[in-house]
Amino acid sequence: MNTNILAVVGNPILHSLSPVLINAACENKNLDYRYLRLHANTALEAITSFKMLNLKGMNVTAPFKQDIIQYLDNLTENAKKANAVNCVFIKNNQLWGDNTDITGVELSIKQYPDFLKDGKMLVIGSGGATPAVIIAGQNLNLDVTVAARNIEVLNQLKLKFNVKTIPLTELPNCVNNFKIIVQALPSGVKVFDPTILKSGRLILDANYKDSIFEKLSNTIGYKFLSGKNWLVNQAVPAFNRFTEENTSADIMYKALEKYNFKYQKRIALVGFMGVGKTTSGKILAEKFGYKFIDLDDEIELQEGMKISEIFNKKGEDYFRDIEQKKLSEYSNMQNIILSCGGGTVKNKSNQKLLNNNFLTIWLYATSKYCIEGLDVSNRPLLQCENKAEKAEKMLQERIPYYANSAYSVLNVENLHSQQIAEKIYEQINRTFGI
Repeated sequence: MNTNILAVVGNPILHSLSPVLINAACENKNLDYRYLRLHANTALEAITSFKMLNLKGMNVTAPFKQDIIQYLDNLTENAKKANAVNCVFIKNNQLWGDNTDITGVELSIKQYPDFLKDGKMLVIGSGGATPAVIIAGQNLNLDVTVAARNIEVLNQLKLKFNVKTIPLTELPNCVNNFKIIVQALPSGVKVFDPTILKSGRLILDANYKDSIFEKLSNTIGYKFLSGKNWLVNQAVPAFNRFTEENTSADIMYKALEKYNFKYQKRIALVGFMGVGKTTSGKILAEKFGYKFIDLDDEIELQEGMKISEIFNKKGEDYFRDIEQKKLSEYSNMQNIILSCGGGTVKNKSNQKLLNNNFLTIWLYATSKYCIEGLDVSNRPLLQCENKAEKAEKMLQERIPYYANSAYSVLNVENLHSQQIAEKIYEQINRTFGI
């Protein structure tokens, strides 16, 4: 088994829906790929983890789209135009950066060619998404106008992209002069009364959660595209960059419709022995006010002997059977942090349990880092002459299992337990509002 790992990186990142889309496309093509959310605080952390984990591709979201460029070898034309990258892929053993956000807007609008005949597009907002929208419009040979509150930024966009600009105060007077309107504003921001819009328009809103335009589309009679269109249409070319295979947007839309992950106050930590699951897990449990459970400790308590003794007296199969039953038992509990044994993920049923019932975070570090200073007396699989070689072989064999079990991955090399816990706590708190 040699799973190719892909990821999306940003800060925060646990909210990302990209894994839902790309994993669905991979499964449809029967490709041995697994796409995860990657924790990082900087672009350097992101690219370091990319190389350590031997990733085959990576999507990049805020706030790293520009910072990541300095670590890449080449950029596509779209990435150069935007001076921003949302897709890192490998080509001829070099790291390339693309901007499929641009392609996503183009593909969304091109679904409705009649609107292109007007030859104009209005972009509302001047934030991080705006350059991609402008370039997409210009690639479609549209005359682009940008409306925003920040006059200084508007002037910069005008100089850089040769677009027309208007202040937001003028928006109500001219919004209906455009057949294609793209709102590139954060969720909840309202800059004009949407009821003034007329029918016969195409509205693309970058927001895919609670757009102010969606409910009015049927009443007024304009065509509405949510941010999901943009999200899917940027994921399709990214999938092609990563795998050199084609996919259908319909597959990704269906995956989004079925997706219903809910945080159930049940966190599992997986990873190789010595990576810090227990020590960081205890700190994390204290921060959340959850109960900490060490799966190996619970099995030893039940059996009345150390794991090494269980392996010697009853065999690994016996141990793995108990391990699976214990994991199944904890998959219905709440308010827990569960530290899993290094080999828990070897069992396919356990992978499924972790994937479906826990917010499972894979703590990654090299085998050398993991076994330095590790007491191997209770590590039956490391009772051998060349421990370093055996550990590396075991880790490489298990990487696909960790990837298939996890919701996200955190590179913990050179992080102490407190830092690991704080990183995880911050991400969960920012995403799920604990």
